[in-house]
Amino acid sequence: MDNMKQLNPGNLVLGTALATTCLALLPLGAVSNSPAVNPEDLQQLRSTNTCEGCNLQGADLQDQNLKGANLQGANLQGANLQGANLDDAYLGSANLQNSNLSQATLRRASLTTTLKQATNLQDANLSGATLVKAKLKGVDLRRANLSKAIMEDADFSVAVVETTQGNRHVFFSDLRAANLSSSNLRNATLNQVYLEDANLSQANLKGASLKQAQLKYTNLNGAKLNNADLRKASLESVNLSDADLSSAHLGKIAMKDVNLRDANLSNADLSGARLCQMDIPSSIQATCN
Repeated sequence: MDNMKQLNPGNLVLGTALATTCLALLPLGAVSNSPAVNPEDLQQLRSTNTCEGCNLQGADLQDQNLKGANLQGANLQGANLQGANLDDAYLGSANLQNSNLSQATLRRASLTTTLKQATNLQDANLSGATLVKAKLKGVDLRRANLSKAIMEDADFSVAVVETTQGNRHVFFSDLRAANLSSSNLRNATLNQVYLEDANLSQANLKGASLKQAQLKYTNLNGAKLNNADLRKASLESVNLSDADLSSAHLGKIAMKDVNLRDANLSNADLSGARLCQMDIPSSIQATCN
């Protein structure tokens, strides 16, 4: 935990506090410019369901039916999309920074390469969505449904947003209680991400980086974690039964009350790992301090 605090020097504002402290989300739009939606662009979207490269900054699209909309390259910074229907929508390269997508449905939507720093996707439905190589730094996906989503090479790492006043706002990606079952997170970056109570059963995390990730009551049953990097991650009451951890990097990992029944740990690096209150093979030297 001390390593994460190193990100908070000087006048730095945390978007999401550490798991062991109280949660303090920076208000959405706190680092964005004043809304400047183009009325003609907004009318075009409502008339044709297509608005490539449009300026929809700060637009109020709450509960709108935008199913199948083409919003490639659109500026949706600070937009209100709460409860909107974006199923099958194309949002490639769209700017969703500080936008509110809570309770929106984005089933099968394509958000490839979309920047979403400080974006609110709480309770959103992204099942089957395509987010390959998506920039998801600092995103809020609490309780979101990402089952069977394709997120290869997606980046969920810490977002640092500079303001005109010279302050830096830090946002940690939050996936607490999210449903990521059977999702594809191959080679994704999930460093310092909150994954408490998340469902990652049968997820593909091959080669993913979860350094210093916070996992408590997380379900990783049957997950593929071969060659994944979990160094200094914190796992408590986690279900890793039937998981594939072969050749995984588990150096200095902290595990407490973790279910490793029938897990594959062949060639895994456990150097300096702290394994507490666990039933582990006698061949593995465990320390708990």
